[in-house]
Amino acid sequence: MEMVESSIRRCCSHKAGLCLVTWVKSIKNVTRLFSELLYQSVTEMVAENSTVIRIIVGRSEIDLTQIKSHYMMQYNKQLQLAVQQKCGNDHAYSNIISSIIKN
Repeated sequence: MEMVESSIRRCCSHKAGLCLVTWVKSIKNVTRLFSELLYQSVTEMVAENSTVIRIIVGRSEIDLTQIKSHYMMQYNKQLQLAVQQKCGNDHAYSNIISSIIKN
């Protein structure tokens, strides 16, 4: 599949290529994709709160447990801790997201 992704990147424009690569990643392993997106969102200079909220709330009843496990395995850090550290100044936001991640 890496060959597919690199071929897409070479052949397509940046935005189209990004869309297609994301689609390929979701087919390969949706848990890994969401884990990567969360990691990118909380490690940005300014946290992408909308992405974090969309993924955490949207996947909370589907596969958030697997996403948390993959996040820990891939990045050696608890997802809840990463979100709290990045978004800790906004206590209401941090507490709500943390309580969803906990459950």
